[in-house]
Amino acid sequence: MVNLRRAAGFTLIEVMIAVTVFVAVATTISQTTSQSVGTQLSLENTTLASFVAENRLVDIRLGGLPQVGDNNDEVSYAGRDWRVNTKVEETTFPDTVRVTVSVGDINNKEGYTISLTTIMGGHG
Repeated sequence: MVNLRRAAGFTLIEVMIAVTVFVAVATTISQTTSQSVGTQLSLENTTLASFVAENRLVDIRLGGLPQVGDNNDEVSYAGRDWRVNTKVEETTFPDTVRVTVSVGDINNKEGYTISLTTIMGGHG
């Protein structure tokens, strides 16, 4: 009789071990998925911010040599709002300026996601 009872089901220890293994595997999968989603969101944010910065630099190039100064504004792009800082600085060369465009999510006031810098010179 004892052998039939032993073969009929799992002991409490066996069930607890199986549950522990399942929880460990589920936790690992959950953490990996969470990290992947975080990385994906970060890459998307950086890519979109770089598009905004590149578009701003193209607009500046098309407008000719910009005036020295600092400008802050907001731009909507890809269904999101971005804050854009455009800084134009003199260089040691005549008719040449350094232009830095920094872009960040409008809700993140602590820093910029990306900054692009170029040198522009006057023609003539």
